[in-house]
Amino acid sequence: MTTIDLFNNAHDFVIIPAGQVIFAQGGVADQMYAIIEGEVEILINGKLLETTAAGGIIGEMALIDSSPRSATAIARTECKLVPVDQKRFNFLVQQTPNFAINVMKIMIARIRKLDALVLSLK
Repeated sequence: MTTIDLFNNAHDFVIIPAGQVIFAQGGVADQMYAIIEGEVEILINGKLLETTAAGGIIGEMALIDSSPRSATAIARTECKLVPVDQKRFNFLVQQTPNFAINVMKIMIARIRKLDALVLSLK
């Protein structure tokens, strides 16, 4: 089961128009989002880190620690997103261990991209 399969039948989705900020760097971090449809750009200090598409998640660090957002997420296209708060996240981790593994893999991939970006600036 992939991450998106866990959310395909969710009824609590939100539709975000293209160009809208989903969350801003430095903002309050209280939920993550599963991307059901569309593409989201993730930017750090205005630099594009990656574009995440359907099947991906964004804002996952919010549910690991309670620090302010480390990036900005902007809808590149119209997006269908499922918000995931702490309670739902904890349930998914407990009931679906592969979900936790997928979240960790996504976080590691983003950290490696950020490392490469930092190294390229030296």
